[in-house]
Amino acid sequence: MIYRALLRESSLETIAHKARIAGKQLLAYGLLIEKGIRYKDELVVYNQWGKPALKNHPNIQYNISHCENCIACVISDTHAVGIDVEKVRKFNPYAAMRVCSPEELQRIYSAEDPNREFFRYWTLKESYIKAIGMGLSFAMRDVNFEIMPDGSINPCFAGCSFLLLEDIEGFITAVCYKNIGKAVDNESFY
Repeated sequence: MIYRALLRESSLETIAHKARIAGKQLLAYGLLIEKGIRYKDELVVYNQWGKPALKNHPNIQYNISHCENCIACVISDTHAVGIDVEKVRKFNPYAAMRVCSPEELQRIYSAEDPNREFFRYWTLKESYIKAIGMGLSFAMRDVNFEIMPDGSINPCFAGCSFLLLEDIEGFITAVCYKNIGKAVDNESFY
């Protein structure tokens, strides 16, 4: 299940602190509603790259992301998951060259809104890297996508399904479900 929330605007310093707290509250809410698990009673452990997991519930996968005042969380007991949310803003062309394939760069620069297109690719890559639990130590340029006109996403690899959500004005959220054989619909989010 995917959960998202917007915080009220405040200074960037306080919003970052509030977003970290709100992300854990969103996770706690989801765990309680979906699984009857009280997050505050759980021991959180981390893999070698820093991906958190619940020690007493190793089958439950979750991931949290926040950018400015938007928070997103995904929970699954059947798949490894990753989520990323980003505010659409002017992108750094040098960052794009480091993380995007030549084909992706061509699609970004030929898009009606290159900033939006860049962050669509960025969030997809981040969600995948978070799902596999490797963080930014993974070479993002090695993970390539093609976003089709109908909104479907074709990754350059098998075994994952992706959602790209653009329903919160100014923000893009991407979700990766790893080790899945069928597409995921976007009806399972709040």
